[in-house]
Amino acid sequence: MNGEQTFQLPKKRTILNLLVLCIFMMGVSTGSFIIGSTLSNAGFRILAYITGMIFLLPLFIFLFLTFQISRSFYGINREGLTIHWGFQKMVIPIQEIEWIRPYDQMGYTIPTPGLARLGVFSGKIFTSELGNVLFFATRQQDAYLIGTSQEVLFLSPSDIQTFQKGIQEAVYQGSITPLERKSINLESPIRTIRSNFSLYFPLIIGVLFDLFLFIVYGFITTQKTTFQVGLVLFEPSSSIIILPILSSFFTILSILVSLRLYKEKSLRLYAYLLSYSSFLLPMLLGVAIIMG
Repeated sequence: MNGEQTFQLPKKRTILNLLVLCIFMMGVSTGSFIIGSTLSNAGFRILAYITGMIFLLPLFIFLFLTFQISRSFYGINREGLTIHWGFQKMVIPIQEIEWIRPYDQMGYTIPTPGLARLGVFSGKIFTSELGNVLFFATRQQDAYLIGTSQEVLFLSPSDIQTFQKGIQEAVYQGSITPLERKSINLESPIRTIRSNFSLYFPLIIGVLFDLFLFIVYGFITTQKTTFQVGLVLFEPSSSIIILPILSSFFTILSILVSLRLYKEKSLRLYAYLLSYSSFLLPMLLGVAIIMG
């Protein structure tokens, strides 16, 4: 093998699926903002704006995935296997590759990532048979599994026969100047939240309470000219906007600080305390506003 061989992934169907979803999300988000701008009731207007913002988040995620898939390819030379996955790069020294086998010859089914139906096989899954399986693929059909000393790679090159031959030749020839291994962190946000649910759950509740406060504010300003919360009189009632803004600021600060504290094992107790106290302020403010 002379030089590096590059292998593309089958991308057209995956990118088409992602673009269709992007158009759908953009349409729903834009429609929500347009409808919100025509509503006279401030409460319903804020609710429409929040709906538009909620659909913007997956839109950006799918746009990023589209760009990531479009830039992805594999590279093979006698020194190792390089996986270019969007902006990231994973390097496997050739001496760490132990075996290569077509996926459909394994004899059992491997669980796939959540977005596999869209053609996005990205993430990490643990199986009792193979251990950690890292996905860098766009389809399950004609996929290849490559066993290394640390994990199993799930890849889907377009030219499967040439890819297998390239790997086998590289392993046979051996390395002259071994490459340094370079890994990629494939922990998805959903997997991270699921594995640390007791930390993230109160933070999510706090965010939902903040959104609730903004909606309540919208309905209050259309019904009353003045509004009293405890001993504080808000005149005009629109000035009550300071409460959901302060609550949101506290929630964002709690999220940032608690996640930072959680990284240190000795400070995790404080991270949980801050996390579970984060939703108290918006919850109490919501009760005070409703009672007012």
